[in-house]
Amino acid sequence: MPFTKQKNQDFYIKDKRIFLTDSYKNKFATKFKKITGSRFYNVLGLNEMSSSFKTWCMMVNIYQEPMDEMLANAGNIIEPKVRTWVEQHMNQKYLVYDPKQCQYDVFSDNKIFGGIPDGEPLHNGKIDYSNAPMLEIKTSSIDNFLYKNIDHVFVLQKDENDHPIVKSIGTKRQKWFNADNEVVIPPEYLFQLGLYCYLRNVTKGLFAICFLTKDDYINPSACDVSQREIQLVNFDVDLMEFKQWIIKAEEWYHQHIISGISPIMNEADQQLVNDLLN
Repeated sequence: MPFTKQKNQDFYIKDKRIFLTDSYKNKFATKFKKITGSRFYNVLGLNEMSSSFKTWCMMVNIYQEPMDEMLANAGNIIEPKVRTWVEQHMNQKYLVYDPKQCQYDVFSDNKIFGGIPDGEPLHNGKIDYSNAPMLEIKTSSIDNFLYKNIDHVFVLQKDENDHPIVKSIGTKRQKWFNADNEVVIPPEYLFQLGLYCYLRNVTKGLFAICFLTKDDYINPSACDVSQREIQLVNFDVDLMEFKQWIIKAEEWYHQHIISGISPIMNEADQQLVNDLLN
């Protein structure tokens, strides 16, 4: 999809960077997005699938990518079921935030970082990390679905019944495990939970990964997570060591979001911009 703002009116391009105009910054700077857990890894330039430039464009609201409604709907319906399962399994209640009520950010006092943890441990009705970890929920298909790169966005392919097309059976689950059959958390998820732990000044987290069938995406309301594989993986973060990434992200935010000047485009970014403008 094209840029949501106008070249030479809201931004201009020079030396492989996008510069926001002063008028655009004055009008929309308060709407610029913060670095959330899902953006953190991208901002640091560590994600091969999504550059910091592309993330910048979305954070300053000149570009956006559509979300697949089926995938989003499945996550919204099934993740609360997983949370309930974890609570029962661990005998531990978790605080759940209403995204709209908290304006999609529970770290409102932080000007740079934001987002919403999937669950914060409760004791006597109050957040208490003394004996329980922060919760991060992930859902993953068991099978590899078919995706097609359309206008620089990987789009889930569906059949004539609007059902996801399976590319290979069981291979998506396999990617979560090493040769010793141990779960390996993707680094972008480690950084996501690490950020939220850092912002809460806690060192313990817990991943709950639920593996879903094709039917779960078609009819998520019917999904019984007690009949699905759920892997619990403990997470520990060294806050002092993690701070180096926080500092880098803060520097990036000031250099690019506050200034209104994008990171340098790589070749893929330049192709994206050319395609969006033509």
